[in-house]
Amino acid sequence: MSREKYLIAIDLDGTLLTDDKKITPKTRDYLNKLHNNGHLIVIATGRPYRAALGFQQQLGVEGPLVTYNGSLTSHPYDPYFPTRTRKFDRFALHDLVNKIGFDALDNLMIETEHVIYLLREDEALNTFFWNDEERIIYGNPFLHLDEDPLALIFLFKNTDPAYKAEITKLVDSFPSLHIRFWHLEGYAELWIGESTKKDGLEYIANYYHFPQKRVIAFGDASNDKEMLAWAHYGVWMKNGVPSVEAYANMKTTEDNNNDGIVGVLQKLIK
Repeated sequence: MSREKYLIAIDLDGTLLTDDKKITPKTRDYLNKLHNNGHLIVIATGRPYRAALGFQQQLGVEGPLVTYNGSLTSHPYDPYFPTRTRKFDRFALHDLVNKIGFDALDNLMIETEHVIYLLREDEALNTFFWNDEERIIYGNPFLHLDEDPLALIFLFKNTDPAYKAEITKLVDSFPSLHIRFWHLEGYAELWIGESTKKDGLEYIANYYHFPQKRVIAFGDASNDKEMLAWAHYGVWMKNGVPSVEAYANMKTTEDNNNDGIVGVLQKLIK
C-alpha cells in the first residue's frame, strides 16, 4: 500500500451508491481498507448530514463530511474539528420565493440545522433526504423560519427550458445566490458562493495539510463540477452527466453499479 496518503472525496448518488442506493461489498471493503491504511475518506454530497453519516457508518470509516453541497463541513467523530457553515439569508430567500410565487411550486423544502420545512407532504423527498418526521414543519416555511438555513430545494410545476431560464435570471439578480436544476424533472436547488463541495473539500485539505496533488475526487453530476476541477485527480463516473466530464481529468471504466471507483483507486494507490 502506498506510503503517500490521499484525501479521497466521494459523492454519494451515482458514485458511491448503486442505482438502488446501496454500497456494494467490494467497494465498502476496499474503502475500509484504505481508511485503515491511513487514507482520509470523505463523503461529499448534496444530501444532509444525517444521510451522509448513515452511509459513512456503513463504510466503517471515520472522517469529515461535506454535506448540503458544501454548506456544512463537519466531523462527527472529532469534537475539535472546526465546523464550517455557509448559510442563506432567510430574508433574501423570502423575497425570492415571493417573486417566484407559491402557486408556481409543487413543493418547497428549506432546512436549517434544527428544523426541516416542507410546503407539502412529500414521501419521495422525505425518503431521499432521510427526513425525520419529528423535525418537519409543514406549510408556508416563512411563517416559522427563525434562523438562516443550510439548504433550499424547489419542485417547480413548470419544467419548460424557457421557464428555467427565467427563474435562473431571477435568482441571479440576488447577490451570491445561484440555482442548479436537477435531472429529476422540476427539482432545483439553491447554492451560494463558497458553498460548493470544492470549498468544503479544500477546507478539509488545508486543515489536514494535504497538498492538492494528493487529493482525489469522484463525482457524476453538475454539483460535482467544481470539486472535480479542483482536485488533482478529478474522476468522472462512466454513468455521469455527459456535460460534467469536461471538468474531470480522469474517468472510471465501470459505472456506479459495478464498483467504478475501486478500479481507479487501485491504479492510483499502490
